[in-house]
Amino acid sequence: MLGEGFVKGYLELSREKESILCVGLDPAVRGMRERYLVPYPLIKRYGLGEGVKRFCLDIIVAVAPYTPMIKPNAQYLTYLFSLEDLKEIVEAIHEANCLALLDAKLSDIASTNQAALHWIDAAGFDAVTFSPYPGYEGGCDVIYRWAEERDKGIFTLCRMSNPGARDIQGLVVEDEPLYIKVAREAHRRGANGFVVGCTAIEELGAVREIIGEEPLILSPGLGPQGGDPAAAIKLGSNSRGEGLIVASSRSIDYAYEVRGLSWERYAEAAAREAERRRDELNRLRRQVFG
Repeated sequence: MLGEGFVKGYLELSREKESILCVGLDPAVRGMRERYLVPYPLIKRYGLGEGVKRFCLDIIVAVAPYTPMIKPNAQYLTYLFSLEDLKEIVEAIHEANCLALLDAKLSDIASTNQAALHWIDAAGFDAVTFSPYPGYEGGCDVIYRWAEERDKGIFTLCRMSNPGARDIQGLVVEDEPLYIKVAREAHRRGANGFVVGCTAIEELGAVREIIGEEPLILSPGLGPQGGDPAAAIKLGSNSRGEGLIVASSRSIDYAYEVRGLSWERYAEAAAREAERRRDELNRLRRQVFG
């Protein structure tokens, strides 16, 4: 398995903080959707870029005690922020004693992936998500090399959390679902992370069976997408009750909306929701693993 230092570092933080929760950082603004938004008064006061960055930095500090890893979403950040902004966000994550996973879903030829990895590395991220759709030679091979040379985490997309994921990822190819082929090949090549939504419980168990004890599974979909954390923990964890990382973004980042609180309390609300989610996951882990 590549990037064993990353996996070891994650497990140490997970045990230290008694948490398998990953908090996603998805700073949405007006025009993207109707709800789950960065408070507009914050943007009005500081401007778009600075307002969104302040929101991100405040959320990081608020949730850090309850998570070993924070997952900024590249689609929300990289079109708005400079490299220096991204460095500031990653530094804040590290200063808060968390790992930084960029949810970039890299999916291109090798030279383009290499360009992305150059800047991802320059920003200081510890891990990245990627799609194996381009294949390996001249495609995803550079991502595996990055993990090996830089001791990083690489999370291959197997079965995503959205309902339509079954349209492609569930296609039967040579008598088995495509996501199974993806997981088996990624494991053979040494991937240390896999993405399987906690809305896809059967698939989660199947991937854990293929990859064995040591690799990590990132399982998004907790919250508005309706993921089942109890079943995810039972089927996605290894025999020690570890290795599963349950991700939640909107319900934590925008807990002030969900709880009907004033916008000024967004960081406080995120902290309380992250703590609640962590405690809920720990309670479910105890029920399954004692």
